[in-house]
Amino acid sequence: MKLTCFKFNSRAFTLVEMLIVITIIAILASLTMGAYTYAMRSSKRRTTTGTFEAIKLALDRYQAEFGEFPEPAGKDQMVEFLAGKSYDTSGAACLYQALTGDGYDQIKGVTSPTGSDSSSAASDGKTEGTAEIKNMMLVEVPRTIWTRKNGRYIIIDAFGRPFQYIKAAVAAAGTTGGTGGAAATAATTINSTYDLWSYSEDEVNIRKKSIDTQATPAISIKWIKNW
Repeated sequence: MKLTCFKFNSRAFTLVEMLIVITIIAILASLTMGAYTYAMRSSKRRTTTGTFEAIKLALDRYQAEFGEFPEPAGKDQMVEFLAGKSYDTSGAACLYQALTGDGYDQIKGVTSPTGSDSSSAASDGKTEGTAEIKNMMLVEVPRTIWTRKNGRYIIIDAFGRPFQYIKAAVAAAGTTGGTGGAAATAATTINSTYDLWSYSEDEVNIRKKSIDTQATPAISIKWIKNW
């Protein structure tokens, strides 16, 4: 009996072919990751914008209720949110208390809340009691827009970083400026009421204030702001 041998004409991938395949896979992976990163960033910006608009409406309610916008009691309360990157939380702490009614020690000039005397000056993450409920300017405060850092409760954006808020300085009575009069109070904001902004995805200009953008508008390209 004669045996017939079959010869398979097969060959392995060459090094060049393998490199081409690996390169194609790497390109496809980078495109996928790029699209995912862009989608996530866009989603966070949309969420931050929604929170931003809600804060503005709540601040209007606060002004209508108390005749003025809240002013942060502290200044340059720096807290690290990313490795080596610290953010000022004084405005965000003021916003939290002013808009939720939970505490009042972060709001300048407020010594006691309107209503019951049972409320504590410090925030505890809860809104209960006659005074706190009455002072709530945000009807609904989802857990995603606030957090606790270094013992203070603060309003945060969708990137997990504190909103920035500065109340406009009020000129002292009788100041006239110019020759023969007291110098007018130096401007601390761009708007005549308050400046509100989120640094959004910007991780470079996180020490810059709203007033700094008058000289260099380019630094606030990525910010979500009210000017």
